[in-house]
Amino acid sequence: MSAPACLPAWGHTWVDLPVLRLPMPGAELIPCADRCFQIPIVINAPQDPVQRAVHRWFLGHHGAFLVWKFLSDSLDRLTREPDSQLVRLTALGYDAYSVMLAYSGSCSREVYEDVIRPMMVTFDPAFSGRWARDYEPLPGLLRRARAALGPVAAEPISSASKANLVAHKEVMRRLVPGGPSLLRESGRTSVPTTDAERARFDEFFLVSRECVCVSRYQAHRTAILSAIGHDLAKHPLSPEYGETLRTFATRL
Repeated sequence: MSAPACLPAWGHTWVDLPVLRLPMPGAELIPCADRCFQIPIVINAPQDPVQRAVHRWFLGHHGAFLVWKFLSDSLDRLTREPDSQLVRLTALGYDAYSVMLAYSGSCSREVYEDVIRPMMVTFDPAFSGRWARDYEPLPGLLRRARAALGPVAAEPISSASKANLVAHKEVMRRLVPGGPSLLRESGRTSVPTTDAERARFDEFFLVSRECVCVSRYQAHRTAILSAIGHDLAKHPLSPEYGETLRTFATRL
């Protein structure tokens, strides 16, 4: 495992989220009896604005982990089995990832600088999104899927992935305007990512790598998407975000 089964003592002890249990990228979920996992997964957003901002940072990243897995599986399949319906769903996956970026990064610049960024610095001075092992294969898979499909058939995915890059840059521009990343500040940008750093990224975001059955994975995915949707309904960011997540969840 790369993450503890309880809240860590080093920092965000007040982030009340269940550990997200995932297989390693490329590993399959374990087939199981239908609905074999029936333990309720409860995710509640705190009322305090600062605590809610931190909660969104972590919950939004949990959502991103799930979308990364979906995109990896879908893009890999498209390189072998071109399918117009899967193309549309994959494009929707990139739209859902854009929602996760906006949701997790919806805090004010002050809260990011005073609370969230220091948490990452305390955990590791070079902490970086480049350590996300689930995201690493996506650019290459996207290139291969687009090549297999051709520019016309791949257009929905191309447009959605470009919009996703814009969404990512917008969050960065708002939270770290003109400032260097922690990785750049550390002087480690030219050093290849290590497995230890990938494990550190998992640990920070309360992700445990283990064998996971289909039922448990689906239950946690439903809980995460539902919790984000309910939070957005109560504290909206943009009208289309909730609809994007609802559509994505119903088509999975």
